[in-house]
Amino acid sequence: MNRHLDPDEVAVDRLLAAVPRVPPPLGFRDAVMRRIARRHAPLYEWAFAAALAVPSLAFLGWEFALGGLDFAAAVQNVFVAATWTEDRAFFFVDGLVVLAAALLGAAGLVGTHAIVSEGAAAA
Repeated sequence: MNRHLDPDEVAVDRLLAAVPRVPPPLGFRDAVMRRIARRHAPLYEWAFAAALAVPSLAFLGWEFALGGLDFAAAVQNVFVAATWTEDRAFFFVDGLVVLAAALLGAAGLVGTHAIVSEGAAAA
């Protein structure tokens, strides 16, 4: 049992820990990759990834160019707060920066899907 859990989470942790681990059936990964390999990544998938990534990268570059030290300090504060173990961590992050980072992450997922599906189709 995890000793860092809140008392309200202990019952759920015990319930989930009691579920036996079952490996996926043999050939599961190969079957999934065969389904993906049936098609090439369409052009709209790459266009969608670019439509998310290019404005986000431009905005983040613009933010960094205007206030590089402040931007670097904000990113450092995010990492410090993420490693903080208590609830009292406080930092300021611009909401548009968070949105741009989230859109950049979504663009990365779409682009990765396009690359994986093209790589599986070539194999």
